[in-house]
Amino acid sequence: MIDVRKVYQKAIVTPTHHVEQHWRDYENFENSVSRALAKGLLSEYQPKYKHARAVYRERKKYVHEIDWNLVVVPPYGSPKGISVLFL
Repeated sequence: MIDVRKVYQKAIVTPTHHVEQHWRDYENFENSVSRALAKGLLSEYQPKYKHARAVYRERKKYVHEIDWNLVVVPPYGSPKGISVLFL
């Protein structure tokens, strides 16, 4: 039980795609174990979860703008760049 709690706690503070779902699952898990203990733990981890969610949303803005289909080449004018042009 303690190991499951540790995994949930690590998951909800990591800014990932499914952080909201992890938070809901963690709330359900804690409430199923003990409502009294859940109240304290959830209030302790809620600010950490909100921070992770905010970080994820901020990162998502930058990652969304990346064109993943572009090919990376050396800068024009560098020796490697010139050799790439004349292959």
